[in-house]
Amino acid sequence: MPDTQTAAARRPWLDPTAQPFVRILNVTKKFGDFTAVWNVSLDIWKGELFGLLGGSGSGKSTLLRMIAGFETPTAGRIEIDGQDMTAVPPYERPTNMMFQSYALFPHMTVERNVAYGLLREGKSRAEAMERVAEMLKLVQLTPFAGRRPHQLSGGQRQRVALARALIKRPKLLLLDEPLGALDKKLREETQFELVKIQETLGITFIVVTHDQEEAMTLSSRIGVMNEGEIVQVGEPNEVYEFPHSRFVADFVGSVNIFEGRVIEDEPDYIRLASAEAGCDIHVGHGVACALNQTLWYAVRPEKLRLSRTDPGGAFNRVPGVVDEIAYLGNLSIFRVRLDSGKMVRATRANVARVDEEATSWGDRVWVSWTDTAGVVLPR
Repeated sequence: MPDTQTAAARRPWLDPTAQPFVRILNVTKKFGDFTAVWNVSLDIWKGELFGLLGGSGSGKSTLLRMIAGFETPTAGRIEIDGQDMTAVPPYERPTNMMFQSYALFPHMTVERNVAYGLLREGKSRAEAMERVAEMLKLVQLTPFAGRRPHQLSGGQRQRVALARALIKRPKLLLLDEPLGALDKKLREETQFELVKIQETLGITFIVVTHDQEEAMTLSSRIGVMNEGEIVQVGEPNEVYEFPHSRFVADFVGSVNIFEGRVIEDEPDYIRLASAEAGCDIHVGHGVACALNQTLWYAVRPEKLRLSRTDPGGAFNRVPGVVDEIAYLGNLSIFRVRLDSGKMVRATRANVARVDEEATSWGDRVWVSWTDTAGVVLPR
């Protein structure tokens, strides 16, 4: 059957009439003289899996703790499902939180760990066990119900913690670095399981992470934080391909950034003179700028092309020498020192088992890119 959902239903942030499920309004949090979160405003819609992405000390976990009620904002307001939650204690909020440490009870079985919250609420054992059985089936842990945490793998313990957080059917689940304790391969597998569970239940998730790949895999939208502020919000491809600043471009993925000066400003293109690049940079669309203004041009490594012969053309092509090569199986990373002295990174997908180019260390190469490959940044 065809998908009958409209784009607005799948992406309610594009619907100007839709009401957000979580509203963070001008929230600031100070600890003495230190400002952890500054004047953050953010809307999150029902059923979203929203990622808060930032480095250590960016304020993302503090913001999550304020949503949970473990910290009180110094200023501003937090609303959940239309209700002001700013002064409501954590145990009265329609939320639950899953911590990075998982915090499982070591003396209890998986089944008892998951049932704990329901039994504390006064649910009958029969009702609690019925709900536990449903949840363990959802997270694929039914065969492990009688085991204790030390008898489980890291990924299994993570799913126990998730089941325990979901068993009380919160309206909003908050996850603080939920996959941080897992190894790379298991983390990648668990990301898809987490998305599937969230889509099955339809519960709104807010996930805090410092891992940009994790944020892009999990999230319907990403909020990038830096020094206590939200610096950009958007869908993963939007944040990656159209960053608003050099910080976002550099933090979300790998990028090459060239400083340049506007020497031509036309409605359908601009041209930058860039000493760093060692060539003029032609941008194939108009940009709001002025002649002689300093701008920065960001282009991702996968958008650069390496060749032994001069590709020709007046712009967007520079010679250099291959300084380093890293073979990662599915792709190869080349670090090329341009004649200007600038080091750039280019990647090439290894679609064939044999590299016909056979590019090696010390080779003289040309680096080129199209006029639509990069993005112009004013700051």
